[in-house]
Amino acid sequence: MQVLKYFWDLASLDENARSTAAEGLVAELKASQANLASGNATNNKQPSQSPSLVYGVKRLVRGLGSGRQGARQGYALALGKLLSDVPDHTLPVDQVLKVMSSELDVSGQAKGTEAHDQMLGKIFGFAAIVRCKRAMDQETATKCAEGLIQIANKKSFLRELAANVLLDLTDKVEPEILAHILNTDSCGLKAWLSAAPADSHPEALLLALHLWPSLPQSLLHDIKLLPAGAEPPPTDYFTNADAHKDLAGPAAAAFFAEKHLQKLLPVLRASSSSHPRLHSVWPTILALLLPGFTAVKDADAVKEAAGQQAKAKGMAGPGQLEALWRVVAHDLLASSHERKSLAFQLFTILLPNLQADQVPVVFSRTFLRCFSNNLISSKTYLHSSAQRIAQRLIVFASKARTVPGMQIALAVTLQGVGGLGFDRLTKTNTVTKLLQNLDASSLEVYIQQLQDQFAKGHKHVAKGHNHDNTAEGDQDVDKARQRVVEQLCSIAAIKSAPASIKTQVLKFLAVHAFFAVSSSAVGKGKPKELKLALQTQPPPSPQLRRMCSARLLALIDSATKAAAAQASVPADSKLKSKSRKRKAAELAEPAEVADQAEAPAAAAEAAAEAAAATGQARPESPFLAEVVSFVSKVQRSAGVALAVELSEDLDEALSKLREREALAATKLATATSGVQGQQLRAMLGLMRWLQLYILADPAATQPDVAVDLEGVFKGAFSKGKSAADEPHWMDVLVDILLSLLGRAGDALPFAPLREACEALFRAFADQVTPQGFRDMVRVVQQAAAGQDDEEEDDDMFEEGAEADVAAAEDASADSSDASDDDEEEGDEDAEMDDGAAVAAALDGSDDSGTSDEEDFNDDQMFQMDDKIAAALKVMARGGANARESQEAISSFKFRVIGLLEIYVKKVPNSPVLPTALPALLAALTAACQQGGDAALANRLKAMITAMTKAKAEAANASPTGAATVPEGEAMTALLRRTLYLASRHKDKKVTAAAATAFAYLLRSSTTAEGSLSPEAIAALKSALDDFFDKKKSKLRRKLFEELMSRAPLLKGIMLPALVHHTKTARSAYVKADGIALLLAFLRSCANKGQQSVTFVADAFRCHVPLIAELAVASVSGDVGQSARQFEALKDICACFEQLPKVYPQDSLQGLMGKQNLQLVLQSATQAHDSAKGKVALSIMHSIGVPACCHLHVS
Repeated sequence: MQVLKYFWDLASLDENARSTAAEGLVAELKASQANLASGNATNNKQPSQSPSLVYGVKRLVRGLGSGRQGARQGYALALGKLLSDVPDHTLPVDQVLKVMSSELDVSGQAKGTEAHDQMLGKIFGFAAIVRCKRAMDQETATKCAEGLIQIANKKSFLRELAANVLLDLTDKVEPEILAHILNTDSCGLKAWLSAAPADSHPEALLLALHLWPSLPQSLLHDIKLLPAGAEPPPTDYFTNADAHKDLAGPAAAAFFAEKHLQKLLPVLRASSSSHPRLHSVWPTILALLLPGFTAVKDADAVKEAAGQQAKAKGMAGPGQLEALWRVVAHDLLASSHERKSLAFQLFTILLPNLQADQVPVVFSRTFLRCFSNNLISSKTYLHSSAQRIAQRLIVFASKARTVPGMQIALAVTLQGVGGLGFDRLTKTNTVTKLLQNLDASSLEVYIQQLQDQFAKGHKHVAKGHNHDNTAEGDQDVDKARQRVVEQLCSIAAIKSAPASIKTQVLKFLAVHAFFAVSSSAVGKGKPKELKLALQTQPPPSPQLRRMCSARLLALIDSATKAAAAQASVPADSKLKSKSRKRKAAELAEPAEVADQAEAPAAAAEAAAEAAAATGQARPESPFLAEVVSFVSKVQRSAGVALAVELSEDLDEALSKLREREALAATKLATATSGVQGQQLRAMLGLMRWLQLYILADPAATQPDVAVDLEGVFKGAFSKGKSAADEPHWMDVLVDILLSLLGRAGDALPFAPLREACEALFRAFADQVTPQGFRDMVRVVQQAAAGQDDEEEDDDMFEEGAEADVAAAEDASADSSDASDDDEEEGDEDAEMDDGAAVAAALDGSDDSGTSDEEDFNDDQMFQMDDKIAAALKVMARGGANARESQEAISSFKFRVIGLLEIYVKKVPNSPVLPTALPALLAALTAACQQGGDAALANRLKAMITAMTKAKAEAANASPTGAATVPEGEAMTALLRRTLYLASRHKDKKVTAAAATAFAYLLRSSTTAEGSLSPEAIAALKSALDDFFDKKKSKLRRKLFEELMSRAPLLKGIMLPALVHHTKTARSAYVKADGIALLLAFLRSCANKGQQSVTFVADAFRCHVPLIAELAVASVSGDVGQSARQFEALKDICACFEQLPKVYPQDSLQGLMGKQNLQLVLQSATQAHDSAKGKVALSIMHSIGVPACCHLHVS
């Protein structure tokens, strides 16, 4: 019974209980065998093994295939201990192997879970044999190896376990036995090792690394998993790394070469199959990378290792960790979630072993993007992994001061994580603490180290690397220098960094972006940056120079905006809001923090607009001015040449820009007004940015821009007048800005140049001529390829066509009313949007004025058109294919729309604004066509709305009255086109914008006497005819309601047509719309006061009986569907309620007539028994129909 209890306890989940049971069972079996041996001394016929031992071996082997609790581990432990304690002559290993073959059959008869348990049990059996204290002979070792590889080849999920047991076997056997196993084809080990990397697996790499020192040279040539010709590490390196940590350098250098790692990518990717556990091959790889590294098997040990930095006793060789991260980790981060998780695990292990110069490599953009994306959103698959990394980073940062240079390197890297900063993402002050003890001297020391790395990049990279060709070595140099540039830019981006530090970085970037330096440039009094540039060998490649140019422009822009935003905040408000901002940053959600990331740019722009509105000067950019001055000084130095030689035209243009810059700076010093100062600063800003863009990318700059800008400067700031045959200087400026905004084809950041153009345009917006305005509008109107304008319906304004259409429609009215109701009811949702847009256009007073457009000759017009076409051609050449070209042209249009928006905001009363409506509507129509640009359509719609709204809001402030609109045939054509788009176009964006424009034009079309122009009257009547008579009309009732409510002059014009169409509506649904418009008419009269509505009220007096007629028709069910009928009844009752307000001195009976009123009440009484009549009576009673009416009904 005691033996049985031991067997039961072997399956316990308690490790101590299993160990005790194994020792007890082995002791019992040994005692049984001893008793048998003593009996054999007197009786030679007894068996050599006791029945208990035979039973025990068989049951232990059978128990290896059990998945119950800890049975497999407990039985394997007992079997291994039994083999260790019992002599081989008593219990041969061959006997155990035979029992395993019979009890754990893996020949293929077992299926599913049973087969899985038997194969797993057999692996545990082999492990017990391998790990027991017996020596292994060649036959046993061969059988074990063959059995393990056979199982591993059948089931891939058991391959890692089998490989680890096989690894123990190869460590245990003698070299001769290992050689025999390798040379025995039936074992399959040789096939594993010699397989191509694309067909191999991580377990083969694990065995190849461990067996590397023991493999014969003849076999090493066939193993592609190991670097060819490399010296292997010491024999016991992976088992006793401390003793040989300095002897594996050549092997590590060859293994971690980028070419070799590229070959191993398929194998290393497959190691994610053990997710979420780290595969066994990685501790071996890391032990080769980091001498003295110890594999960490449990989570607690990993956490401890991350905090203590004690797992590795040596450093990785030069470039080895960098190569592993760039090749392997970046590949994993671009793949599945399981592989990204593996990359996160590698980062956690490598973190405590990093040196300061390795931080930029491991904290790469690829890693930081993946890390921040998963850290921000709690819904991502790897959010918990990212949180664990963040915790490790906090622990590591707290101890970063103990590693030289680590504090600055880590602070610079973490401050820009996810575009928000590590502190905001984690809601901690980790980076803040790292930056607390950093002063200018500390940053300068770190900058000097980075600059030295930049200069000596080839030495740093070449050490430990054997490149096959010079090109590959140059690529590595470029990569190392690119990381240095990124680090320098990150330092300059630190908010608390002194201006001197930022300027030092900017000058470094400028020298290496633009200039080639010879030995004669270095000397006393010369900039120190030239000496460093001379030491940079080999010189920066063209790709690296372009990167420095791009980073220089972006860094100047960001530093300028940050300084402007800081200067725009008053000192007292800074002190008051300091604690508030800190608390808000700690409590902000990620989405809120993302909005705060754009705060400096938004604050700088707001400050500039506020300064412009108050007449103050726009703040000047100190960084831009200093860098441009430095670049000019360096270019004049002896021994300095431009890295990219300029053409004669560009060199002359650059010289003229510098001359005008000096003149503008002189004028700015003596500027007498804030407006002039703002204009000069804007002009200076564009001139300086142009100098940098010319040097950064000469091919993308037109030389004549500088010549034209010189003429603009003279025209803007000199008192003389230009010649009559020359274009106005403001037209030339618009042409220059369009040319610059059409810049394309380079990789430089465009935002600085675009903002400089907008700032200059904003400074001179009030001086834009009609010709310049038309040039901008024509760019926006430019149709995309394959887009055509829609044709108008010829019957829109034709006289007599309405009667023909009405006759045809009346013939089929009975059959189409229901469908009309269904279709038109479906369009009611769009009325509110259109109405809101129309309301914005009508929110103003009546205006009048005259046109002051200038006339230009054909040569001037042709010149301006040719330059606009050239700008569009440049944009079309910017893309490699048609799609990219269209995107470039679309971006160009967005930039020009930005200028138009500035103009509308600065000059809301401009007389040229109405003339732009046809072109803008045409552009909107093209953008809404199939294959158009939805984003451009939304921007254009907003632009049209802003244009009409700005005009309405500022009309009263105009010193000369309202802006001028076209007259005569031009106005007729404009109204015709606008009305057509509002009534017929299929896209709701176009109809809404066109309705807004139509209302805007109607309100603005007043004569000098204050009356509505004949063109507007005709257009309004046509709109009413179209709304009531045309079934395909998409005009909305809300348009006319807003016209009556906010444009009093239009009510008298609309009344006769409204009464006529309500009587003769083509359908009951449209008649209900007419009733609603009559109600709107009465409400507008009642809300405006007696004096303003006397005329229209008297005009409506004769039409009051129409309300009674409509009431009778509605009660009798002549207004379409039931829902529409009830709505019409409500509107009629509301009309009854409004009449006493419009005519307070008259009675309802006097206005309507006694007979008409009696007809209404009689109709309601006759319908008393029907649902219609009850509803009609209840509605009329509830809204307060006069009591006399109720008495008559009673």
